[in-house]
Amino acid sequence: MRFLLISALLLSFFHATVFAEELEVNKKIAECNQMVKDGVPEKALVMINQMLKKTSKSRDLILCKARAHMALEQFAEAVTSLTAVDQLSNNQNDHMMSLAMLGNAYKGNRQFDQAAISYQQAMDIAKAQKNKSFERIGFGLLGELQLLNQQYDEAILSYQSALKLALNDSERADAYEHIAKIYNQQQKHNQAIDFQLKATLAYTKYGDLDDKANAGLELGRIYMEAGEFEQAERTIKKINQMALDNGGAYWEVKSNLYLAKLKLATHQMESAKKLLEDAQKLNQEVGDSTLSESISMALSQLSK
Repeated sequence: MRFLLISALLLSFFHATVFAEELEVNKKIAECNQMVKDGVPEKALVMINQMLKKTSKSRDLILCKARAHMALEQFAEAVTSLTAVDQLSNNQNDHMMSLAMLGNAYKGNRQFDQAAISYQQAMDIAKAQKNKSFERIGFGLLGELQLLNQQYDEAILSYQSALKLALNDSERADAYEHIAKIYNQQQKHNQAIDFQLKATLAYTKYGDLDDKANAGLELGRIYMEAGEFEQAERTIKKINQMALDNGGAYWEVKSNLYLAKLKLATHQMESAKKLLEDAQKLNQEVGDSTLSESISMALSQLSK
C-alpha cells in the first residue's frame, strides 16, 4: 500500500513538472513570436537558441526560429530550420504550411527550383484536402516566384489558375492586379490597362479606401506609361477626390504626387510645382518617409 502511495505521488509530481515545462515552453514561444512581430528578431534568436538546448524537438520553437531568420533575411538558416519544422509536422495541414514557408525561404535564398517544388508540394496537399483557398494562395506564391525569375508566361498562367479559385471580388482583384503588373513589366500597356481596370472595378463593391485608391492610382500610373495622359489625369483626379471625401490624407498626398508627375511628363512645370508643394505640406501631417523622398525627387526635376 505504501509503495502504491509513493508511486502515485511520484507520478503526480512528474505530471506537474511536465505541465510546468510545457507552460514555460509555450510562454517562450509566445514571447519569441512577439519579438519577431515587434522587429527585434535577433533577440528572439538568442532566447530561442537557449530554449532549444533544453527542448530540441519542439516544432513551434523551431518555427519561431525560422521566422526570426526570415525577418533577418538569413534565408539559408531559415531553410535549415523550416526543413526541421516540416519533418516534425504531425498532420497534413502543418505539413502544407511548413512547405509553403520553406518555399519562401528557398525563394529568398534564390534557390528557385527548390522553391517551386515546395510550393507545388504544398498545393498538392491543398488540392487533396479540397482546400481551394490555400491552393489559390499557392498559385499566387508560385506566380511571384516565376515573376521574380522573369518567367512571365508561366507567372500569368499561375495567376490565372489563382483567379479560377477566387471566391470573391477581393481575391479576383488581387489576381487581376498581379497579372497587370506582369504585363506592365513587359511594357504590354494595353493588356496591363485591361487587367488593372478589372482590378479597379472588382474593388468597387468590396474593397476599402486603401484597396480602391491603390488600384486606381496604379491604373493612372499605367495610363501615364502608355502615354494616355488624359485618361491618366481623369483616373488620378478621381482618386484625389475620393481621398478628400473620405479623409484619406495619405492618398491625397500620393494622388497629388502622381498628378505632379503627369504634369512633369507633359511639361506643365508650374502646375507640377504647385501640386508638389501641396503634397509636401500635407505630408508633414501624414509623416510618410517614402512619400517625402518621392516628392523631393520630383521637386529636384523641376530645376533641371
